[in-house]
Amino acid sequence: MTAHSDMAAEPSLSLDIGTRKVAGLVTVPHRGGLRILAAERMEHRTRAMYDGQVHDVVEVARVVAAIKAKLEARVGRRFTEAAVAAAGRALRTFRGVARHTRSPREPITPEEDLALELAAVQEAQRALARTVGAHQEARDYLYVGHSVLERRLDGLPLTNLVGQRGEEAEVEVIATFLPRGVVDSLLAVLERVSLELSALTLEPIAAIGVVIPPSMRHLNLVLVDIGAGTSDIAITRRGTVVAYDMVPIAGDEITEALSEAYLLDFNVAEQVKRQLTGRQTVTFQDILGRTHQVATDEVKARLAPAVERLAQAVAERILALNGAPPQAVVLVGGGSQTPGLTEALAAALGLPPDRVAVRGRDAVAGVTGARSVLGSPDAVTPIGIAVAAREHAALGFAYIHVNGVGVRLYHPTRLTVADALLAAGFEMKDLQPRLGPGLTVRVNGELRLVPGTPGRPAAIRVNGEPATLQSPIRHRDQVEVVPAVPGQPGQARVRDLAPAMEPLRVVVEDREVEVPPLVRVNGLPRDLESPVQDNDEVEIRPRRTLAEALEVLPLPDLSEQVVLRYRLNGDSREWVYPRYRVLVDGVPADPSTPLRPGCRIQVRPADGPTVGDAAAPALAAAGPPVRVRVGDRVIPLRPPPRIRRGGVPVDPREPLRNLDDLTVEVDPESPPIFADLLARIGLDPTPPPGKSRLRMEVNGRPADFVTPLQDGDEVAVTWE
Repeated sequence: MTAHSDMAAEPSLSLDIGTRKVAGLVTVPHRGGLRILAAERMEHRTRAMYDGQVHDVVEVARVVAAIKAKLEARVGRRFTEAAVAAAGRALRTFRGVARHTRSPREPITPEEDLALELAAVQEAQRALARTVGAHQEARDYLYVGHSVLERRLDGLPLTNLVGQRGEEAEVEVIATFLPRGVVDSLLAVLERVSLELSALTLEPIAAIGVVIPPSMRHLNLVLVDIGAGTSDIAITRRGTVVAYDMVPIAGDEITEALSEAYLLDFNVAEQVKRQLTGRQTVTFQDILGRTHQVATDEVKARLAPAVERLAQAVAERILALNGAPPQAVVLVGGGSQTPGLTEALAAALGLPPDRVAVRGRDAVAGVTGARSVLGSPDAVTPIGIAVAAREHAALGFAYIHVNGVGVRLYHPTRLTVADALLAAGFEMKDLQPRLGPGLTVRVNGELRLVPGTPGRPAAIRVNGEPATLQSPIRHRDQVEVVPAVPGQPGQARVRDLAPAMEPLRVVVEDREVEVPPLVRVNGLPRDLESPVQDNDEVEIRPRRTLAEALEVLPLPDLSEQVVLRYRLNGDSREWVYPRYRVLVDGVPADPSTPLRPGCRIQVRPADGPTVGDAAAPALAAAGPPVRVRVGDRVIPLRPPPRIRRGGVPVDPREPLRNLDDLTVEVDPESPPIFADLLARIGLDPTPPPGKSRLRMEVNGRPADFVTPLQDGDEVAVTWE
């Protein structure tokens, strides 16, 4: 092939480094498409690649160097970079779901929606990490793209979340990942031949890009690129590519089956396989040196089980990805020409035979030139690589620093800050300001929620300038990210949660006072200004009893006590009593006394003990009292004691004083007399109207004031 007049345009080099062979082509833009100026193909001398993966860098580089040299000679220029494709066998796809609880008062912003979408991608990365397990790490895979499957708000599916309001936003995606080793091995080959990577695409992406254009992707179609080591699968539906995958079985399986059936060297079997189309018989020599001439129909029959296994493996993967048979299947790649494959695949999918077809160069529009070299179905992928590179549909490449850490990026669209953060392993949830945790509190048994405050969004800068997740980035850019600051937890005082209630107003002495409500938090006393914590139990109500009101009223310390120390018949003693007593509406009250609005509360000094009260223990020690019956009452009497204070007789009704020295004497031989009984029962000495004489009797006999009384006497006292 010779150089073309299109050499005036800037030519570019594309390489399809496959399992069986390497194809190289030089292209230039031409009339809205591409023109191939030169193309070369060369097979590996050894099995230097398996299933699309470089195993022998030196041998693969030797073939690439030879093709590069021939192409440079054909077009009269040297190349320093090339576009290549990674094998589809390495693709891994995983689903991820991300949810975000947010304030329903604010609409969802584009940044919030994108951050949630990328968080779902990270969930897919975690699913990848769980799958690869201990054998590999998730960082050994490159993220190369994703598609949104569904957006939901409060459980309701929505096409677009931006501008919506709700409490829980959710995004589900399917993300695609590529092993880093696949790219690194390709880079190693390019470095050995002094080439830099200008663009990287994926083999199934390259093939589908030229065979099934966007205008056809509303149909549910499947493209299968059957190479030597792998069969790459791409599925379209609803206007987009919804899945990429592969099965590790392809043309080499057929070659190996042929080799085993006739004892052939692998390379000989590969040559025989290529002769099965368009010939009646094939001639070959086995490893024992015997020559065979066999009808091609017989060879095809021997290969039928292997062809069915290949078709079954591809069909099972298509059905697993698509959920049902597609509308049609397009086969490309050298392995697509395997005899009987289209019929076997149609049968395995339950499709009519005419719905599975092999397409070659004739399916590629807008590309001219080199039909003699690139005319068969295996020309689709190398042409697709060139088209993807020219149309910027290949994976972009850049080396970016994120917060000082370098990351290498590959992506099928323009590179953005979001791509850099994903590659750096930055947690997307840290970009989204989280609503501060709320407080859940029970107030008088009723559940109350106190929401937290909104957080502060993350700050992103590219080369020192403010940026967003969608901002484009280029090779060697510096990205700085300050994570979002979460909102503050919900905060509240008891006052903020108090139900409406009428305040209790009372009169303390002569001043009206408002009694604050009773407040308990988790059973402990608190006030209205007390902060509440999550899961607190709050009781707040008007105070109902004197005891509850005394906790907060401006009164003297009612717990204060008076301590009187004294001596009784030489023994040291104490008498302790409250200093104050409380009256409610003039009536002595105890702690359980109920309060009503407007009631009057007064505090007065309490009555202290008398000398008689203090002397009672000495009287009790003098022996049991004399008990007499007056009507239905039994009254205990003792002989009149002689009580002295400091040696001086004292009336028992006198108040006890601090440091009193009391002596008490009781004559047990001197029984109580009738006058002692009259004093005890508090008889009024003034006769009632119409009465003039006091009748006194002991056991039915008349008595006077000095009549002695004995235990068990029956006494009568009446006015006549």
